[in-house]
Order: sequence, then structure tokens, then C-alpha cells
Amino acid sequence: MMGEFVRRAALALLVCLAGTLVINTAHSQSNPQLREQIKVYAALVTLGDLFENADDMSAIPVFRSPELGTSGVVAASRVEDAARQNGLDWRNPGHIREVEVLRPGRLISLDEIRQLIVEQTTGEGEEEAWTVSLNRRAKPFHIDPRIKAPIHIKQFDFNRRTGKFRAVFSIPESQQPVRNKVFSGRAFPSVMAIVPTRAIQRGDIIVSEDLKIMHLPRSRVATSAIDDIESAVGMAARYRLVEGRPIRISDIEKPKLVKRNDSVIIIYKSPGLSLKSRGRALADGTRGQSVSVLNIQSKRTIEANVTGPGIVTVSSLAGSARSAGSGRGGRNSYVIR
Repeated sequence: MMGEFVRRAALALLVCLAGTLVINTAHSQSNPQLREQIKVYAALVTLGDLFENADDMSAIPVFRSPELGTSGVVAASRVEDAARQNGLDWRNPGHIREVEVLRPGRLISLDEIRQLIVEQTTGEGEEEAWTVSLNRRAKPFHIDPRIKAPIHIKQFDFNRRTGKFRAVFSIPESQQPVRNKVFSGRAFPSVMAIVPTRAIQRGDIIVSEDLKIMHLPRSRVATSAIDDIESAVGMAARYRLVEGRPIRISDIEKPKLVKRNDSVIIIYKSPGLSLKSRGRALADGTRGQSVSVLNIQSKRTIEANVTGPGIVTVSSLAGSARSAGSGRGGRNSYVIR
């Protein structure tokens, strides 16, 4: 008897515990739970985006979504207020501070916009390069990433004489609405040109970092413009070179290693002999160029070749003597002091 009583009491207890577990499980499943990070595609965030188990309140919109391709955060206290105002009882049992809201977007870059405009400006079979300059206010934009259709130009107004254009972009046959985007600017046939990356002062020696290659309107590039960076490196600016302006052949020259009225070292060379003297250049000279030089000690003017910065060389004493004149008795004489 006693054993049967214990068995029945234990069975009753198990039934009660099982009932309690079912009730608690059902309660847990229906209790709304806030997500700490959500991803949305629509323009409005709903309670169903924010909460699990929002049930028939899931479709109720409560906040604006971030812009396409961006993210934002909303404080949990604001979520709690919005839920309560719409009849959803949630007390933030997990003490969540904020919810991150992500809104994916497909980026339409300015390079993509330029390429589509180039395709509009060039004729069929035309291979000429074109450059597109967009309005300064032009910005890339995002569209719904679920849209797979390509963007295209719906309307294109182009003045070939001035290069000005206005293009209206759209995405046809899309289930997600996309507002038309308008871009304006200039498009022009272009050529590759070598331009300074900075203002180069007259006489400055050009290094490779001073130059770059860029597309420019064909009308802005003279036929005499240089077409090889290496041909300009190591040269000197004959005039002031403006940043971004094509460099012409006449704009550069070999560096002047000797300048007029500068002091120079005169080196006299002959077989088995090398002498030095001081002089003053009477003209500018580049490497290998012949210039007139006044020997300060002898006060005679000679012709010498520029061989380095501030250095000129006379290849033979006899040649120097002949250039300086004849001495007494018809013999060439030249004295180095």
C-alpha cells in the first residue's frame, strides 16, 4: 500500500513539472527578444526587424532606415518607447544599450558614370580617347543590392562644340523603385600629356617626381609637347612651368652648369700635364658647350668646353695659346700663373 502511494505521488509530481515546463517554454517563445544588429532593405525599420517574436505587430514601422550603403545605431531606450507605444511589452531584460542597423547598397561609382558617358559620346567604331569631367557636386550613389539590372542613360543631351552634357540615369524594369539621377559636365577628345605635378621655377632641374601623365583635351596639347618623361628628367626649366600644363620641347633645356659672370675653374690638359687656374665665365653654358672664359690671372680670354658645374676644360695648351694670340717673334706663348 505504501509503495503504491509513493509511486502515484511521484507520477503526479512529474505531470505537474512537465506542465510547468510547457507553460514556461511557450512563454519564452512568445516573449519578444531584441536583436542587437539587424539588416534592413526597406526605407522603414519595423518591429519585426527589431524583435524576434513580434508576431502580428511585425509589420508596424517605427524608424526611418539609414541611407543605402550606410549604417546607424538606435538607442535601446528609443526602441522600448516605440514598442510600448505600439502595444508591444518589452522591458529590456538583457540591458541592451543600442541596436546597429545596417542597410546594404550597391555602389554606382563616378568611374562607372564616366564610362557610360564616354560610350554615349563616341560613335560606332570610333577609337578616339575621350575624357569626362563631371560637375564638382557629382557624388557616387547606392541602389538596392537586390537590383541586378545595369544602370543606363535614359536621356543624353550633348553639345559637341562646347563639350557640355546632361545625362539622366535610370534602371529600367526594376521591382525596387529607383529615382533618376542627373549628372552634368564636359566631355572632350583627349590625348595623353606629360605635365608638372608642381610649379617648377626657371632653372630648376626636373626630377621624375615632378612629372605625371594625364589625359587632357586635345586642343590644350601642342604638337610640340614632349611625349616621353625620360626626355625631361634631368633637364632644366627654361621658363616657369605651371602645374598641370603640358610641357613643350621649347620649355626645357640642358642644365646650365656655367652661368655668365660666375667664377669657374679652368683645367688645362695636354699629354702628361694637367693645370688649373681660376676664371670668369663670359656666357652661360651647358655640358659640352664651348664658352668664352676670362683667365683672371693672365687677363686673357680663351674658349673652353663646359665639363661640370663651374668647371671648364681646355684640351691642349697649344690650342689655348692660339686662341689667346701670338707672342713675340711669331711663337705661340701662354703663361699660367
